[in-house]
Amino acid sequence: MYSRIRRSKHVTLLLLTALFMWGCDGDTVFSPDDSVVGEDRIEVIGNATVAVEPDIASAQVGVQTFAGDAVEAVTLNNTNTDAVLAALEVLGIDGQDLQTRSFSISPQRAFQEDRPDSIIGFWVSNTVDMTLRDLTQVGQMLQAAVDAGANSIYGLQFTVADPDSVEDLARTRAVEDARRRAETLAAAAGVEVGGVVSLRESSLSVPYFFRGDAAESDASSGIPIEPGNVEVSATVEAVFEIR
Repeated sequence: MYSRIRRSKHVTLLLLTALFMWGCDGDTVFSPDDSVVGEDRIEVIGNATVAVEPDIASAQVGVQTFAGDAVEAVTLNNTNTDAVLAALEVLGIDGQDLQTRSFSISPQRAFQEDRPDSIIGFWVSNTVDMTLRDLTQVGQMLQAAVDAGANSIYGLQFTVADPDSVEDLARTRAVEDARRRAETLAAAAGVEVGGVVSLRESSLSVPYFFRGDAAESDASSGIPIEPGNVEVSATVEAVFEIR
């Protein structure tokens, strides 16, 4: 009799240990709710990524000039910058979508041994932020800027005018994914999913970049540009009741 009871306790302990280890493995946990006696819960992580076509592009367009005299370098830079802005406005860009980012004058020094440094000229740089709302003209706009005198273009990125709606869609789908995972686990365990006990957004990623997989480019109309898609990812941590 004593041996049978002892063996039964040993088997029960092994089963409890196995259940505990299974519940702690991975991101999904099946465990009793400490706050409500007698109730159980399922904890899951839901993920979702939403890809949409961008509708806004932005870039920094700059003009750098060099001359032996500072006034001459500034005058040359002003002429080239005015030409770039005029070329962009001819193509239809609104003046409100152009904003000066930086302007600088830097001396160019000649370094020689056993002699004081001497200034041999001046660099002048003028950089303008450009916002483009017609993505079919991005390549043409950039080409026009280069043709007019721009010799520095960087920071090209594509975004959406209404990021909140895309982010909300990603959040909604992440919650749906969390419930789907919970229902899959509950069905396997022979229980049903109840209401939400807690819900927390753990991350939201909104990378802005351009990727060549969504638009065709025509080199004859300007610099080849492909906007691609903007991807927004969301992750939520959800706890559901089970019954």
